[in-house]
Amino acid sequence: MTEHEGAPAGSGATINAVDIARLAGVGRAAVSNWRKRYADFPEPVAGTTSSPLFDAEQARAWLREQGKLRELPLREELWRALDVLRGSTPPGAALALFAVGLCYLRSRGGKLTEELGDEVLADDASLVEAVRERIATMRPEQVPIELPTPDRTWATLLRLLDRVADEPDVFDELVPSAVEGSARHGGSWRIPPELAELMYRLAGGTTVLDPHCHAGELLRPALRNGSEGALVAGQYPDRQAVQLVRAALWLHSEDVPRIEVGDALRADAFPGETFGSVLCVPPWGGKDWGFEELQFDPRWEYGLPPRSAPELAWVQHALSHLEREGVAVLALPVAVGTQARGRRIRAELVRRGVLRAVIALPAGAFTTSSALTVLWVLRSSAATQPGGILMADGSRARAARGPDWRAVSDLVLPAWREFDSTGECAEQPGELRVVPAIDLLDDEVNLTPARHLASAPETDVDGIRTTRDRLLDVLGQVPQHVPEVTARTEPPAPSTTVNELARIGALTLLQQSGSGSREEQEGLFTALTSRDVIQGGAPSGSWGGSGTREPVWLQPGDVVLPMLGGQLTSRVIGDEQAVLGTHLWLLRPNPEQLDPWFLAGFLRNSANATLSSGSSMSRLDVRRVELPRLPLAEQRAYAAAFQQLFRLEHGLSQAAQHGSELITAMIDGLTGNGLQPPEEAGQDGDAFGASGSARE
Repeated sequence: MTEHEGAPAGSGATINAVDIARLAGVGRAAVSNWRKRYADFPEPVAGTTSSPLFDAEQARAWLREQGKLRELPLREELWRALDVLRGSTPPGAALALFAVGLCYLRSRGGKLTEELGDEVLADDASLVEAVRERIATMRPEQVPIELPTPDRTWATLLRLLDRVADEPDVFDELVPSAVEGSARHGGSWRIPPELAELMYRLAGGTTVLDPHCHAGELLRPALRNGSEGALVAGQYPDRQAVQLVRAALWLHSEDVPRIEVGDALRADAFPGETFGSVLCVPPWGGKDWGFEELQFDPRWEYGLPPRSAPELAWVQHALSHLEREGVAVLALPVAVGTQARGRRIRAELVRRGVLRAVIALPAGAFTTSSALTVLWVLRSSAATQPGGILMADGSRARAARGPDWRAVSDLVLPAWREFDSTGECAEQPGELRVVPAIDLLDDEVNLTPARHLASAPETDVDGIRTTRDRLLDVLGQVPQHVPEVTARTEPPAPSTTVNELARIGALTLLQQSGSGSREEQEGLFTALTSRDVIQGGAPSGSWGGSGTREPVWLQPGDVVLPMLGGQLTSRVIGDEQAVLGTHLWLLRPNPEQLDPWFLAGFLRNSANATLSSGSSMSRLDVRRVELPRLPLAEQRAYAAAFQQLFRLEHGLSQAAQHGSELITAMIDGLTGNGLQPPEEAGQDGDAFGASGSARE
């Protein structure tokens, strides 16, 4: 939204046709079509003939009356309001001020709408001034934050204060993205709250330090669960990010954490101070961590960290801030425990009893990294030493859409508490074992849990039977989806193209380019990817937002297909709550003119594979796809046939998946002595089955 200088007095904020299209979730061509078709469509209040501006409230009211206004998730509304300010104020600074506004509402126990009259709320300048006056009453000495000065362009953002106060998790979700947008310090991974809680409970200290605190994720459990007045501290290199983290953590506790600016390795903000817990996800990889200037630093008690192993510098930095009985927990790439360049330091940590536990995490533990990761749990060398190291493998704890953190915690926390107090822990084959230190001190000093745990878990016979039943159930349903074959006797109908249908408003054509940076394409919103479309899976990607590109939210009835590659696959959207990922076409049919299944079926015509718009790679030009020009009633007959074929495709895919799982599980069971061959195996006289494929 923009404020136009030529708008009549009292007209308020104005929006253009693109903004209206976004509110409705359609393309700009649809808005042009509405202006021609509907006499009551709002008249422009400013702008030019080619680029008219409309009163924002009038446009919203019209869309609402027509049932075309798409209610956006609060998170997207908040991010769009921040985008309006991007030219003058970075999102991190804007969110910091917004957080102080939320703190004000929390302190008052009320809402802005209860404090301000309708006239103040309706007028942008009056609203901003009222919020500015209230924020000024907060105590700046308690939270040293340098806040920007809002002007009337902030009104859209500030009107969301009451709603976000009711849903504070929405604000918390945006903080990591804003930190990443302002900072450029590699290796800062977005930390799931469940992992932060696990690390905090492993450490168990009353005072907490995170020397690379990113968005403050590891400090929140301490603020939520710690004792009142206990010191919670952090450090981060980017000043603007620190301002935001200070304000964001103020929302979680009246005891504001002490967050300092600076690189903890080069300029430690807490020299000589010790803490009961040190929690950290340090930057991974990279060589510019201060190797040259820090070679004689007293923190390197266990050896000089190699130039290419900064993680071992962070491990020793954490140990230097531990109280005598304190615990440090660091999340590290699994390679830190295997690479030759860190072998001597690993050996010293094991030999002196400092490294107490290594815990393998499930894949995808960090939403912005695919690296396999582990937790190292360490104590000061002055603490009482147990006789070995606890190895725990939580890598198999997976849920439907990511790590099963409850299962990881249930495995790890009781085992760690028992081991930390007694030096012993009951072994669980494949998952838990106390490994004597002497067994680790070989030429490799390999600290990978899987290396030291039994690799053959017990055969899940009941699970294999369940997989077999699922396969038989799917195979039983497949025949009903196989359609009859009927020859056509009538001449083909006249054809049209997708481009022509878009021109007349029968559909809206959208796409999401892949030109953004990696940071822009990660994080804020769950996104449907090309791989999801091809494999028929749930949305698994992510989208981080951009100043120039808006997320495109999927709607029921949308038809999506990949732009790239030679495999033609289309998908009709149902109830998926996600945005459009990169390298995908999205066709949004007008339900009064075009059936989505009819459209999806004709998009799959193999002849369309030749409709390429590029010479160096296969890139489908969907605008050139042809389909018959038919009335809606006749389209639905095709749609029913296409739906049946899509169900058949899905059934065959499920059968292949369950069949593959059954084959793998049974081979593992037979070779691992958990299963015996069924009595009927080989009864037909062929030792390798009827097909003889193994023999061939």
